[in-house]
Amino acid sequence: MVYDVIVVGGGHAGLEAALAAARLGQKTVLVTQKLATIGTLSCNPAFGGPAKGGLVREVDALGGYAGLGADAAAVQCRILGETKGPAARATRNLVDRTAYNKLARECAGQIPGLTLLEGEAQNVLASDQKVTGLRLVDGREIKAKALVLTGGTFWNGRVYHGLDSKPGGRVGEEPATFLKASLESLGHRVGRLSTSTAPRLLAKTVNFKGLVEQPGDALARPFSVLSGPPRNLTSCYLTWTNPKTHQIVRDNIKTSIIYADNPVSSGPRYCPSLEDKIHNFPQRERHMVFLEPDGPDLIYPGGLPTGLSPETQQALINTIEGLENTLIARPGYAIEYDFSDPTQLAPSLESLIIRGLFMAGQINGTSGYEEAASQGLWAGVGAALRASGSEPFFLRRDEALLGVMLDDLTVLGVEEPYRMFTSRAEWRLLLREDNADLRLAKVAEKLGILDPTRQKLLAAKKEGLARGRQILEEKRLSPSDLSDLAAKFPLLDKDRQTEGPILATNFLRRSSVKIEYLLTAIPELAEIASSAYLTLETEIKFAGYLSRQEREVKKIASQENWRLPNDLDFQVIPGISREAREILTRTRPLTLGQASRLRGVTPASLSSLAIFIRKLSAAVELS
Repeated sequence: MVYDVIVVGGGHAGLEAALAAARLGQKTVLVTQKLATIGTLSCNPAFGGPAKGGLVREVDALGGYAGLGADAAAVQCRILGETKGPAARATRNLVDRTAYNKLARECAGQIPGLTLLEGEAQNVLASDQKVTGLRLVDGREIKAKALVLTGGTFWNGRVYHGLDSKPGGRVGEEPATFLKASLESLGHRVGRLSTSTAPRLLAKTVNFKGLVEQPGDALARPFSVLSGPPRNLTSCYLTWTNPKTHQIVRDNIKTSIIYADNPVSSGPRYCPSLEDKIHNFPQRERHMVFLEPDGPDLIYPGGLPTGLSPETQQALINTIEGLENTLIARPGYAIEYDFSDPTQLAPSLESLIIRGLFMAGQINGTSGYEEAASQGLWAGVGAALRASGSEPFFLRRDEALLGVMLDDLTVLGVEEPYRMFTSRAEWRLLLREDNADLRLAKVAEKLGILDPTRQKLLAAKKEGLARGRQILEEKRLSPSDLSDLAAKFPLLDKDRQTEGPILATNFLRRSSVKIEYLLTAIPELAEIASSAYLTLETEIKFAGYLSRQEREVKKIASQENWRLPNDLDFQVIPGISREAREILTRTRPLTLGQASRLRGVTPASLSSLAIFIRKLSAAVELS
């Protein structure tokens, strides 16, 4: 069998990688153990949240699937962090996991140039430090110019119910056990990480009476520019653990492999198990539990991932308000799996050792559907470019949240499962959900993956932004206009007042004013594309902050993009500490900006490196 690109794994990373490579015209094969599980949601039934929603929007801006699927399968849509400002504003969709899985399989089966194949990977085939293909466990060999490895927790996975364990990539599914030896033989460092998931509860045994209801938001925005209005078909509910819950966990903590005498490897700090919460924060008397519908019969208790024994899980569940008589349909569990050191990858997610070998998702030490999907798309793009004879290219930290994550992974590496946060992005106000399509339009156009429909919608949004700004800069609102608005909308007292006519742009800058409020006073605004409203409002309200961040980006751009020679010998550069030399030699940063973020590279060492590169560049120019 001969293809241009091979993708291993049918989860969120593998699906996006295969779709991207095929869309770019490469003959692609997706190899997975079970075709029926393509796009399966292994843990919580939701997409999005802080930073994660931004990643899904970026996937959509680059023509990916996750946003479309999450919108189509949504049963509840919410806006999180609305009061914390535009950088923290996040979309989250609760989805029907069965519907999402079905839609993902259908999508994969309809893409021209994409073949779906059941099988298990055994060996990466390479010659002269270049990928040549893949050998499957059953002996079949597939030839290709590029290979993307995904696979999530399946790589040498082991599932733990309490202290009892058995091999598995998910409960009821066999792991993939052969790839570790192949990667190590090629020079890649392989380690172990772990995570855990919450039990599933029988919905009919949950008492929602008296719990805090969390309905969907009618004004929520879809992830994809191609999707219709939000779908709010159900509510979630909020409850809390209590001292009785915590005492049961403390009394039985040794029944969890996470705290056993021979514990599993590092788990996620930012999506901790219940055991971690109670052990690490003993002063807390309660922790939130989000009861989320998971299909018609189950409830997913967000906030309760655990590796405790099933018996202990049942006991602690029954101490929580609303769950006193609740039965567990499927216990939570911990899982340990292999990952490959991402510092051995370029920011394109291509191996620095084997040309044409790409990795995406949890194999790179990340956690989450959104992190996996965005990495998968970018690895698929890189693999398609490599297969076509082109060089993959990189996303900068000021261009995309995905660019931040790729830089973090490949420069800093991981010691625990990596989760994306807005706080990781120094230019977070520039990297908002609402402008993902605008930010990545040039990238999508350059790659040729911006489909005609998205192009048309993007053009309308750009036109709407320009026209909307013109209208707001020309229109003056009279005191009577403001009185009418104050009678219709919840404006703060200080935002209602004016001594005379006021420019609409200045009025919109007031904290309680939303651009939708102005549609009645300025009918011309209703004529522009509604997709431009939120971005227009944000750019006007936060113009000063945005300008400052843009100036800061330009100021450091020369250093950030200052390329380091591939064959640079860090040992001969004077003024660099021994530790910095070792780190730079091991990680091989591509730019001075990447070098500046390496742990152990001090400002003094960085200055010496910059001086050396400047002299080296001058010498090259003179010659």
